[in-house]
Amino acid sequence: MGRLIVWIGCIAAGIGLYFWIAEGVERQNVRDCLEQSSRQYGIGNQHHVYLTDVIQVEVHRSYGDGTATRFAKYQLQGSSEIQSTTCRW
Repeated sequence: MGRLIVWIGCIAAGIGLYFWIAEGVERQNVRDCLEQSSRQYGIGNQHHVYLTDVIQVEVHRSYGDGTATRFAKYQLQGSSEIQSTTCRW
């Protein structure tokens, strides 16, 4: 019985670690997208610097090279307003 509890605990920890890493990768992808928009088009107002939370990322269209156009919703430090952008990664 003790082994079963340890085994279940390890599986739960592994799943939690997977989602924690995936969230970090998604957050970095949105941050990179905002930084690129800021450099290329002068838009974004340094949002990549003040990004605190990625609320939602939805795939709009997938491409054959493995990238996709995504709609991202995010929040900035000191604001409760939800921002949005379109990115491709």
